[in-house]
Amino acid sequence: MSSLTRRFRAPRLESLFVAALVLFGFRLGARAIADNSMFTHMRTGIDIVAGEGIPRVDPYSATAAGERWVVQSWLPEWTYGWAHRLGGFELVVLQQAVVCAVLVFLILRLARAGSPLRTTAAGVVAVGIGAPFWAPRPLLFGLVFMALLVAVVERRRSPWLLIPVVWFWVQSHGSFPLGLAWLGARAVGEWLDWRSRPHDTLRYMTWFVAGLGVSVLSPLGARLLLFPLTIGEKREAFKSIVEWQSPDFQSPAGRFSLVFLALALVLLVRFRLSWRDVVPTVAFAAAGLVALRNLPVASIVLAPVLGRALRRSEDFAGRPASTAGPPPATNLRLNRALLATIVAAFVIFGASAFTTPPLRLHSYPVR
Repeated sequence: MSSLTRRFRAPRLESLFVAALVLFGFRLGARAIADNSMFTHMRTGIDIVAGEGIPRVDPYSATAAGERWVVQSWLPEWTYGWAHRLGGFELVVLQQAVVCAVLVFLILRLARAGSPLRTTAAGVVAVGIGAPFWAPRPLLFGLVFMALLVAVVERRRSPWLLIPVVWFWVQSHGSFPLGLAWLGARAVGEWLDWRSRPHDTLRYMTWFVAGLGVSVLSPLGARLLLFPLTIGEKREAFKSIVEWQSPDFQSPAGRFSLVFLALALVLLVRFRLSWRDVVPTVAFAAAGLVALRNLPVASIVLAPVLGRALRRSEDFAGRPASTAGPPPATNLRLNRALLATIVAAFVIFGASAFTTPPLRLHSYPVR
């Protein structure tokens, strides 16, 4: 048997940790939908797939019926509509579970710290900050694209990859300006570190802007790019919406997030961070304290910073974290058994989306 086959059939410990945490994200997403906003998104998607097209005017409100309306999240809504057509609301729930699992996987990739335990610790802290506020709505798509942006830049991937990332982001959620804000904060930090022009980050910013230009090639055109400007126009209305308010750290979700925020602070203050890490971390942490909806974005920004903070010094030098030989056969058999258990759990949780009510309406409407 070749070494490649052995590696494939015998998952390493880090892969098992990642799979277990991805399972957590999958289970978190496989919950009955009770979000007011998501109900509207699903209804719109069902209408789009039924052939009614993307609404250009408000079809719902009794007080603003017929008023001009920009459906910022038309692409996720379109996927909700097709999921509903193919498998009912149960398949929409399963879709949300998959998106949450992908989001956890991306965060863990960003938080890699050179060893299974360190990567798990960094990933758990990052996920713990934002997961309490993940909601089954297009926001999840926005978080996935934010994580992809950070991954492209952190891993120094080709900047042209930002073209499709930004296009899909603009069609999915109005949070795309946060990507440009992160790049700007990173550029400022690099300038403070080096006192010279941050060429690489500026190059990524250029491609991000190019992606914004390409994003006008869509059913709604340039109106999607102007949508975030409505935040300023409607700030009075947003004051009454919980997710636009400061986090309530007296609530169970708030306390859960606060614990991991404190853990992140403890980990980061023990290491000397570069300005490249400090500036985005402070900026997005502050944004998260101003508006609850920014905490999940801050958790993504923190993931690679936590990974670097927990990485051993020899990992920075490019040497492997461990020079130990292959694990003994007993450990490999145990790893296979654990992987089989995790796969079985995925199947059980996925099936639960079709055996339990997909919608939870007893608390509707809610804030």
